[in-house]
Amino acid sequence: MVFKFIFKGYKKKLQEKFKYKFDINNWMNLTKAERLEIDSREKDESMRKKKQLLKSIREEYIKIKNNKDF
Repeated sequence: MVFKFIFKGYKKKLQEKFKYKFDINNWMNLTKAERLEIDSREKDESMRKKKQLLKSIREEYIKIKNNKDF
């Protein structure tokens, strides 16, 4: 079970690397406007993920802090 989990993550990382490699090959064929659009979409997505992570960390911290006070 543990090995399945490890290899599943490894397989997913390989797929992501291949995806980005494919994008890099076609990146220069795009116009500047298309590149900016794709870049801004990826930036928005990454910022959304970071905000969700920070929000969950804050919530957990507040829960832990409240439990220590009682």
